[in-house]
Amino acid sequence: MFVIHLLPKNFKMKYLIAISLLCSLLTACDQNPEKPTNAVSDNSDIDALKASPENFKLLLENDHVRVLEYTLKPGTKDQIHTHPPKSSYIVSGGKLKVNLENGDTLIFDEKAGDASWMDHVGKHYVENIGTTEIKIILTEVKSSANKKDQ
Repeated sequence: MFVIHLLPKNFKMKYLIAISLLCSLLTACDQNPEKPTNAVSDNSDIDALKASPENFKLLLENDHVRVLEYTLKPGTKDQIHTHPPKSSYIVSGGKLKVNLENGDTLIFDEKAGDASWMDHVGKHYVENIGTTEIKIILTEVKSSANKKDQ
């Protein structure tokens, strides 16, 4: 078995640097097509209303906010989209599976009457894995609302 503490001091550092670089290189060269990589993905936003007009309905829009009604029937999913900072109010709840761009999934058991806040939400799509139709009111904050008139 190779034991690093038996190496000369100056060689130990070179060995550790070489191993670190090798690990970084192997991670960067991972060619698994099932797993998206940050190098391939971009940071562009995808408007939820344009991506899934059958799920999102525009209720109000002005210079400060955009209010959307989101509906998802049991067994259906929407299209990949993003959100600016937003609040959510659950009108009718159910069980959701959120599929993130990096391959991770999150399961939420949404309850009617719950409200929440989220900062910018990156690329994702949502599946209704429950037995009830889900309805959520989203209030997206526009970036111009954070700027003061000059």
